[in-house]
Amino acid sequence: MLSAPPSREELLDLARGSGSALLDLSLGVPADPPPVTPGEAPGQEPAGYPPSAGTEELRLAAAGYLRRRFGVALAPDAVAACAGAKEFISTLPLFLRDAGLVPPGRDTVLVPQLCYPAYEKGARLAGFATHRVPADDDHRMRPDLLPAAVRDRALCLWVNSPSNPTGALEPLDTLIAWGRRYGVLVVSDEAYIESTWSGSPRTALAHGTAGVLAVHSLSKRSNSPGLRVGFYAGDPAVVERLVPCRRAAGLMAGAAAQRSAAYLLGDDEHARIQYERGATRVADLVRLLTVNGAAARSPDGGFFVWTAAPGGDGDTWARSLASRAGIVVMPGGAYGPAGRGHVRFAAVRDIAEITPRAGALGPLESDKRRAAHV
Repeated sequence: MLSAPPSREELLDLARGSGSALLDLSLGVPADPPPVTPGEAPGQEPAGYPPSAGTEELRLAAAGYLRRRFGVALAPDAVAACAGAKEFISTLPLFLRDAGLVPPGRDTVLVPQLCYPAYEKGARLAGFATHRVPADDDHRMRPDLLPAAVRDRALCLWVNSPSNPTGALEPLDTLIAWGRRYGVLVVSDEAYIESTWSGSPRTALAHGTAGVLAVHSLSKRSNSPGLRVGFYAGDPAVVERLVPCRRAAGLMAGAAAQRSAAYLLGDDEHARIQYERGATRVADLVRLLTVNGAAARSPDGGFFVWTAAPGGDGDTWARSLASRAGIVVMPGGAYGPAGRGHVRFAAVRDIAEITPRAGALGPLESDKRRAAHV
């Protein structure tokens, strides 16, 4: 049995002992100040709890954003707030069960072959099994290759486009058609949708809402992870059943955070600036890695550069980068067994901060010595 990949905490400890300043490229949080939003004087908040489903202002702003940006027209009651996209992802299977949305015999959550760990965590919390969907050579999902025994037990299919960690863009129309054919709810994690580098951003909701949910994040589009606000939208019958279950569990974003989120969803300029920063950082990082001998490929979207590890050992490379140069990245095995030969770099800092350590980005010394003797 393979050992577990090194944790982020282990790599941070190695980096702190490296003799170099810590350079954290492990999380998708850009090193920029969040945008400024209008505030109110203390004491002006309403006396009651904020609505769990989202204020009317926030739901209208989210619906307006989807219409303006993607041409998707939804009624406000097909949109609801969450306390950040990760919260929604981690609790959705649980609330599907609580809302009576689990058909008999459906006990499996389908996740990408390489994926954000919260998809599996959420399934485990709800007592469901998970199954990783086969992928093609470009990391795009192929649910048509699933065994019938797995397919027929599937409750929902998580889709992440652009993908974390690979940056792949999924064939959303094909995946949604497959889900409808087999009665599988398709849940599209669109946190990185505004960081689409290849073509225009694409939402699953453009293919209709029946049997589809999409979840969006203010953390990524607006670089505002501290707000802890996101929204989910799609099939009105599913949204309607989820809202009271989530309310009963006390899941709600704060009133001030919802107000700020509504403002940000109505403003495209700050998102454009963040998009341009991200595009530059990704391109610069790919170029720097390539020049220094690393096998980096330009992603189609997202903040991350998915890079083959020298010698095929992502765990060793991640530890080496941390201990030799203070650079913290995520080992590919954290996203699934198929990722063990890779690492994920988060392109969240300007290249000027990374270039002085460029010598650590290429092959390890042991690989260089081995190559010299070939």
